[in-house]
Amino acid sequence: MTSEIAGAGNTGAALVTGAVKRAAQSTGAHFDFLMKMAARESGFDPNAKAKTSSAAGLFQFIEQTWLATVKNYGAGHGLGDVAAKITRNANGRYTVADPSERQAILNMRFDAEKASAMAGELANENKRTLESRLGRAASSADLYTAHFLGPGGAVKLLSAASNAKAADLLPKAAAANRPVFYDGARPKTVGEVVASIAKSMGGSIQAPAPDASAPETKSFAPVAAYRSFVADTFGAPARAAVSPGAGLSAMALGVIDALDATLMRDDRKDRDDRFGS
Repeated sequence: MTSEIAGAGNTGAALVTGAVKRAAQSTGAHFDFLMKMAARESGFDPNAKAKTSSAAGLFQFIEQTWLATVKNYGAGHGLGDVAAKITRNANGRYTVADPSERQAILNMRFDAEKASAMAGELANENKRTLESRLGRAASSADLYTAHFLGPGGAVKLLSAASNAKAADLLPKAAAANRPVFYDGARPKTVGEVVASIAKSMGGSIQAPAPDASAPETKSFAPVAAYRSFVADTFGAPARAAVSPGAGLSAMALGVIDALDATLMRDDRKDRDDRFGS
Protein backbone atom coordinates (compact mmCIF):
# COMPACT_ATOMS: atom_id res chain seq x y z
CA MET A 1 0.00 0.00 0.00
CA THR A 2 2.69 2.50 0.93
CA SER A 3 4.35 2.00 -2.45
CA GLU A 4 1.36 3.79 -3.98
CA ILE A 5 1.86 6.85 -1.80
CA ALA A 6 4.51 9.41 -2.65
CA GLY A 7 6.72 10.11 0.34
CA ALA A 8 4.55 8.12 2.72
CA GLY A 9 6.74 8.08 5.79
CA ASN A 10 3.76 8.01 8.13
CA THR A 11 1.92 4.68 8.23
CA GLY A 12 -1.29 6.28 9.46
CA ALA A 13 -1.18 8.85 6.67
CA ALA A 14 -0.61 6.17 4.04
CA LEU A 15 -3.48 4.14 5.46
CA VAL A 16 -5.92 7.05 5.25
CA THR A 17 -4.87 8.17 1.80
CA GLY A 18 -4.89 4.64 0.42
CA ALA A 19 -8.30 3.91 1.92
CA VAL A 20 -9.80 7.02 0.35
CA LYS A 21 -8.20 6.21 -3.00
CA ARG A 22 -9.69 2.72 -3.03
CA ALA A 23 -13.10 4.02 -1.96
CA ALA A 24 -13.07 6.49 -4.83
CA GLN A 25 -12.23 3.70 -7.25
CA SER A 26 -14.85 1.27 -5.94
CA THR A 27 -17.75 3.70 -5.54
CA GLY A 28 -17.12 6.28 -8.26
CA ALA A 29 -17.08 9.11 -5.73
CA HIS A 30 -14.23 11.53 -6.29
CA PHE A 31 -10.97 11.26 -4.42
CA ASP A 32 -10.62 15.03 -4.14
CA PHE A 33 -14.11 15.40 -2.65
CA LEU A 34 -13.65 12.56 -0.15
CA MET A 35 -10.30 13.95 0.97
CA LYS A 36 -11.77 17.39 1.53
CA MET A 37 -14.65 15.89 3.47
CA ALA A 38 -12.31 13.83 5.65
CA ALA A 39 -10.24 16.96 6.31
CA ARG A 40 -13.26 18.98 7.38
CA GLU A 41 -14.92 16.20 9.36
CA SER A 42 -12.03 14.72 11.32
CA GLY A 43 -8.73 16.32 10.33
CA PHE A 44 -7.88 12.93 8.76
CA ASP A 45 -8.10 11.16 12.13
CA PRO A 46 -9.84 7.75 11.79
CA ASN A 47 -10.32 7.64 15.58
CA ALA A 48 -12.00 11.02 15.92
CA LYS A 49 -15.07 11.27 18.17
CA ALA A 50 -17.50 14.15 18.49
CA LYS A 51 -18.23 15.52 21.95
CA THR A 52 -21.76 16.73 21.21
CA SER A 53 -23.21 13.90 19.10
CA SER A 54 -22.72 10.23 18.24
CA ALA A 55 -20.52 11.15 15.26
CA ALA A 56 -17.30 9.15 15.00
CA GLY A 57 -14.52 8.12 12.66
CA LEU A 58 -12.82 9.57 9.62
CA PHE A 59 -16.08 10.88 8.16
CA GLN A 60 -17.92 11.43 11.46
CA PHE A 61 -20.88 9.17 10.73
CA ILE A 62 -23.61 9.39 13.36
CA GLU A 63 -24.94 6.03 14.51
CA GLN A 64 -28.18 5.92 12.53
CA THR A 65 -26.56 7.10 9.29
CA TRP A 66 -23.81 4.52 9.65
CA LEU A 67 -26.23 1.65 10.29
CA ALA A 68 -28.41 2.71 7.35
CA THR A 69 -25.46 3.01 5.00
CA VAL A 70 -23.97 -0.34 5.96
CA LYS A 71 -27.42 -1.93 5.62
CA ASN A 72 -27.89 -0.51 2.14
CA TYR A 73 -24.37 -0.78 0.71
CA GLY A 74 -22.32 -3.07 2.94
CA ALA A 75 -22.86 -6.17 0.83
CA GLY A 76 -21.05 -4.52 -2.06
CA HIS A 77 -17.96 -4.11 0.09
CA GLY A 78 -17.72 -7.53 1.71
CA LEU A 79 -20.03 -6.69 4.62
CA GLY A 80 -23.06 -8.73 3.61
CA ASP A 81 -23.12 -10.70 6.88
CA VAL A 82 -22.91 -7.47 8.83
CA ALA A 83 -25.65 -5.80 6.80
CA ALA A 84 -27.95 -8.76 7.43
CA LYS A 85 -27.79 -8.13 11.16
CA ILE A 86 -29.18 -4.61 10.76
CA THR A 87 -32.96 -4.21 10.60
CA ARG A 88 -35.29 -1.23 10.33
CA ASN A 89 -38.14 -1.02 12.85
CA ALA A 90 -41.64 0.42 12.45
CA ASN A 91 -40.39 3.85 13.50
CA GLY A 92 -37.81 3.88 10.72
CA ARG A 93 -34.82 3.45 13.03
CA TYR A 94 -32.04 1.00 12.24
CA THR A 95 -31.38 -1.53 14.98
CA VAL A 96 -29.23 -4.57 15.75
CA ALA A 97 -30.73 -7.20 18.04
CA ASP A 98 -27.52 -8.08 19.87
CA PRO A 99 -26.04 -5.06 21.71
CA SER A 100 -22.49 -6.36 21.41
CA GLU A 101 -22.89 -6.89 17.67
CA ARG A 102 -24.39 -3.41 17.35
CA GLN A 103 -21.36 -1.90 19.04
CA ALA A 104 -19.00 -3.91 16.86
CA ILE A 105 -20.75 -2.59 13.75
CA LEU A 106 -20.59 0.98 15.04
CA ASN A 107 -16.90 0.53 15.81
CA MET A 108 -16.31 -0.11 12.11
CA ARG A 109 -16.56 3.66 11.72
CA PHE A 110 -12.99 3.77 13.06
CA ASP A 111 -11.79 1.55 10.20
CA ALA A 112 -10.56 3.96 7.52
CA GLU A 113 -11.16 1.44 4.73
CA LYS A 114 -14.79 0.74 5.65
CA ALA A 115 -15.56 4.34 6.56
CA SER A 116 -14.20 5.61 3.25
CA ALA A 117 -16.20 3.09 1.23
CA MET A 118 -19.41 3.96 3.05
CA ALA A 119 -18.68 7.70 2.67
CA GLY A 120 -18.34 7.22 -1.08
CA GLU A 121 -21.62 5.30 -1.30
CA LEU A 122 -23.44 7.85 0.83
CA ALA A 123 -22.10 10.72 -1.28
CA ASN A 124 -23.55 9.08 -4.39
CA GLU A 125 -26.89 8.51 -2.67
CA ASN A 126 -27.01 12.10 -1.43
CA LYS A 127 -26.17 13.37 -4.91
CA ARG A 128 -29.19 11.57 -6.36
CA THR A 129 -31.47 12.81 -3.58
CA LEU A 130 -30.35 16.44 -3.72
CA GLU A 131 -30.54 16.71 -7.48
CA SER A 132 -34.04 15.25 -7.45
CA ARG A 133 -35.31 17.57 -4.71
CA LEU A 134 -33.43 20.74 -5.63
CA GLY A 135 -33.91 20.38 -9.37
CA ARG A 136 -30.28 21.21 -10.18
CA ALA A 137 -26.82 19.69 -10.16
CA ALA A 138 -25.34 19.13 -6.72
CA SER A 139 -21.98 20.76 -6.00
CA SER A 140 -19.33 19.32 -3.69
CA ALA A 141 -20.46 21.82 -1.05
CA ASP A 142 -24.05 20.57 -1.41
CA LEU A 143 -22.88 16.98 -0.98
CA TYR A 144 -20.90 17.83 2.12
CA THR A 145 -23.93 19.67 3.52
CA ALA A 146 -26.01 16.53 3.00
CA HIS A 147 -23.39 14.39 4.77
CA PHE A 148 -23.24 16.87 7.63
CA LEU A 149 -26.98 17.57 8.05
CA GLY A 150 -28.59 14.63 6.28
CA PRO A 151 -30.29 15.15 2.90
CA GLY A 152 -33.46 16.51 4.50
CA GLY A 153 -31.55 19.09 6.50
CA ALA A 154 -29.44 19.99 3.48
CA VAL A 155 -32.51 20.60 1.34
CA LYS A 156 -34.04 22.74 4.08
CA LEU A 157 -30.88 24.83 4.38
CA LEU A 158 -30.17 25.12 0.66
CA SER A 159 -33.76 26.06 -0.14
CA ALA A 160 -34.10 28.76 2.54
CA ALA A 161 -33.78 32.52 2.16
CA SER A 162 -30.16 33.57 2.50
CA ASN A 163 -30.93 36.08 5.26
CA ALA A 164 -32.80 33.56 7.45
CA LYS A 165 -31.14 32.39 10.66
CA ALA A 166 -29.72 28.94 9.99
CA ALA A 167 -30.04 27.90 13.64
CA ASP A 168 -33.78 28.55 13.55
CA LEU A 169 -34.15 26.15 10.65
CA LEU A 170 -32.01 23.40 12.17
CA PRO A 171 -31.94 23.88 15.96
CA LYS A 172 -30.65 20.41 16.84
CA ALA A 173 -27.80 20.61 14.37
CA ALA A 174 -26.99 24.12 15.57
CA ALA A 175 -26.87 23.01 19.21
CA ALA A 176 -24.43 20.22 18.35
CA ASN A 177 -22.28 22.35 16.01
CA ARG A 178 -22.25 25.89 17.38
CA PRO A 179 -19.13 27.08 15.48
CA VAL A 180 -20.89 26.31 12.20
CA PHE A 181 -24.12 28.10 13.10
CA TYR A 182 -22.92 30.92 15.36
CA ASP A 183 -20.34 33.67 15.25
CA GLY A 184 -19.83 34.01 18.98
CA ALA A 185 -23.33 34.66 20.31
CA ARG A 186 -24.65 35.88 16.95
CA PRO A 187 -26.59 33.33 14.88
CA LYS A 188 -25.24 33.06 11.36
CA THR A 189 -27.52 33.47 8.37
CA VAL A 190 -28.20 30.70 5.90
CA GLY A 191 -26.06 32.57 3.39
CA GLU A 192 -23.11 32.70 5.79
CA VAL A 193 -23.30 28.99 6.63
CA VAL A 194 -23.62 27.98 2.99
CA ALA A 195 -20.75 30.29 1.98
CA SER A 196 -18.52 28.86 4.70
CA ILE A 197 -19.14 25.31 3.54
CA ALA A 198 -18.65 26.28 -0.09
CA LYS A 199 -15.35 27.98 0.76
CA SER A 200 -13.95 24.88 2.43
CA MET A 201 -15.32 22.37 -0.07
CA GLY A 202 -15.19 24.34 -3.29
CA GLY A 203 -12.45 24.64 -5.85
CA SER A 204 -10.81 21.81 -7.70
CA ILE A 205 -7.18 21.00 -6.92
CA GLN A 206 -5.53 19.95 -10.13
CA ALA A 207 -2.04 18.99 -11.17
CA PRO A 208 -0.69 20.33 -14.47
CA ALA A 209 -1.26 17.98 -17.38
CA PRO A 210 1.87 15.93 -18.07
CA ASP A 211 3.94 16.57 -21.17
CA ALA A 212 3.11 13.67 -23.49
CA SER A 213 6.58 13.86 -25.07
CA ALA A 214 8.42 13.50 -21.78
CA PRO A 215 8.57 10.71 -19.17
CA GLU A 216 5.87 11.13 -16.56
CA THR A 217 6.96 12.90 -13.42
CA LYS A 218 4.95 13.58 -10.30
CA SER A 219 4.00 17.15 -9.52
CA PHE A 220 3.64 17.96 -5.84
CA ALA A 221 1.91 21.32 -6.32
CA PRO A 222 -1.44 19.73 -5.33
CA VAL A 223 0.09 18.65 -2.02
CA ALA A 224 0.84 22.27 -1.21
CA ALA A 225 -2.67 23.14 -2.31
CA TYR A 226 -4.13 20.59 0.08
CA ARG A 227 -1.98 22.03 2.87
CA SER A 228 -3.43 25.46 2.14
CA PHE A 229 -6.96 24.06 1.94
CA VAL A 230 -6.75 22.28 5.29
CA ALA A 231 -5.08 25.26 6.92
CA ASP A 232 -7.97 27.41 5.75
CA THR A 233 -10.55 24.87 6.88
CA PHE A 234 -9.12 24.57 10.38
CA GLY A 235 -8.26 28.22 10.82
CA ALA A 236 -4.50 28.07 11.16
CA PRO A 237 -3.36 31.43 12.58
CA ALA A 238 -1.50 34.06 10.60
CA ARG A 239 -1.72 32.19 7.30
CA ALA A 240 0.05 34.91 5.38
CA ALA A 241 2.98 34.91 7.76
CA VAL A 242 3.55 31.19 8.21
CA SER A 243 4.07 28.22 5.94
CA PRO A 244 0.91 26.43 4.70
CA GLY A 245 -0.29 23.82 7.13
CA ALA A 246 0.86 25.60 10.29
CA GLY A 247 -1.11 24.55 13.32
CA LEU A 248 -2.34 21.28 11.82
CA SER A 249 -2.20 17.99 13.65
CA ALA A 250 0.57 15.52 12.92
CA MET A 251 -1.99 13.17 11.35
CA ALA A 252 -3.36 15.89 9.06
CA LEU A 253 0.12 16.91 7.94
CA GLY A 254 1.11 13.27 7.47
CA VAL A 255 -1.88 12.59 5.23
CA ILE A 256 -1.26 15.70 3.17
CA ASP A 257 2.43 14.90 2.76
CA ALA A 258 1.56 11.31 1.80
CA LEU A 259 -0.65 12.39 -1.09
CA ASP A 260 0.41 11.22 -4.51
CA ALA A 261 -0.29 14.05 -6.94
CA THR A 262 -1.16 11.54 -9.66
CA LEU A 263 -4.25 10.54 -7.66
CA MET A 264 -5.63 14.04 -8.07
CA ARG A 265 -4.63 14.18 -11.72
CA ASP A 266 -6.35 10.85 -12.46
CA ASP A 267 -9.47 12.12 -10.70
CA ARG A 268 -9.68 15.32 -12.73
CA LYS A 269 -11.37 14.11 -15.91
CA ASP A 270 -15.07 14.37 -15.04
CA ARG A 271 -15.06 16.18 -11.69
CA ASP A 272 -16.71 19.31 -13.08
CA ASP A 273 -19.63 17.34 -14.51
CA ARG A 274 -20.26 15.37 -11.32
CA PHE A 275 -19.74 18.07 -8.71
CA GLY A 276 -20.28 21.31 -10.58
CA SER A 277 -17.12 22.87 -9.16
